[in-house]
Amino acid sequence: MNVIPVILAGGAGTRLWPLSRDDKPKQFHNLSCGGTLLEETIKRLLPLSPEQIIIVTSRMHGDLSRKELEKFNVPGTVLSEPRPRNTAAALLYAALYAAKLFKNSIMISLPADHHIRDNDEFTRILREAIRQAEKDRLVTIGIKPTYPETGYGYIRARNADGPVITIDAFVEKPDIERARQYFESGKYFWNSGIFIWKTSVVLDQFRKLLPAHEKAFEPLSALDPREIASNDGRAWEVKRGIYDAVESISIDYGIMERAENRVVIPGDFGWTDLGSWKSIDEILPADPDGNRSPEKARAIFLNANNCSVFTENCRVSVVGLSNIVVVEAGREILVIDKDSSQEVKKIVEMMKNK
Repeated sequence: MNVIPVILAGGAGTRLWPLSRDDKPKQFHNLSCGGTLLEETIKRLLPLSPEQIIIVTSRMHGDLSRKELEKFNVPGTVLSEPRPRNTAAALLYAALYAAKLFKNSIMISLPADHHIRDNDEFTRILREAIRQAEKDRLVTIGIKPTYPETGYGYIRARNADGPVITIDAFVEKPDIERARQYFESGKYFWNSGIFIWKTSVVLDQFRKLLPAHEKAFEPLSALDPREIASNDGRAWEVKRGIYDAVESISIDYGIMERAENRVVIPGDFGWTDLGSWKSIDEILPADPDGNRSPEKARAIFLNANNCSVFTENCRVSVVGLSNIVVVEAGREILVIDKDSSQEVKKIVEMMKNK
């Protein structure tokens, strides 16, 4: 059966402002010294010998996405969305396109902004997920929590043993007390946002559980593959009409929370969701004082401890400080305490209001 990875690369990544911004979001930056996040995502999928890689992004970022695909000798298509409408719309768009290309296929849906430390183990887990999806199961990868985290959604398993576990429920982001309970129980996994299923199975789930989405996308399903991928003329107008009409719903809420035959495969491959400046500490090597930077030639630390520097153009010196992040990008500079890194989104909102 054909394997079709679908990489979701449409997020703005405002919590990594000012490096991640409208014209060049975080997935197009090198944050780990190993290539852009999108480049790394494509690279770790190659051992699966994908028949086609689909990237779903905004029209603004279509050219950037194509440049990342061109680094690899693999067939690929960029599907541009007229506006953001969350992951249910993005994956229905990709599923309709994949169904036009191949009679039988397995979709692997994953975000472009994750970091994986052990790619071999990641590949092994995906191969098992593909085997489970071939049995018409809806499969997701759950990450075993290493601490009580309030910034992730959780998956509650019916039991915590075995390589493939029946899902009991998806759980929203908890407060710290509830996160501690989840962590201590051993029955909860972080929701990685990685899903594996037959294209035909997920299309059937849309018909059952999100019929309004399925109906809204009917005009797209009448087009041929070339038109579905086109940003021109009638095809683009069809897509604009669909995205103007469809509700913004995540695939988690719209499908996975209500579907049957759902399973989770525990994954332990050094997963990091790069959703804040503090989270990037987990993927960058530190000096003896805990300081980090992907641009070591442009970062100077003196009597500094546990500080991080990200700079596009200038040399940045940090002296006598601890636990801070300094970011220089475009025409902006951010200096923030690491424990306040989730507040960056508020800064972006303040700037928009002004």
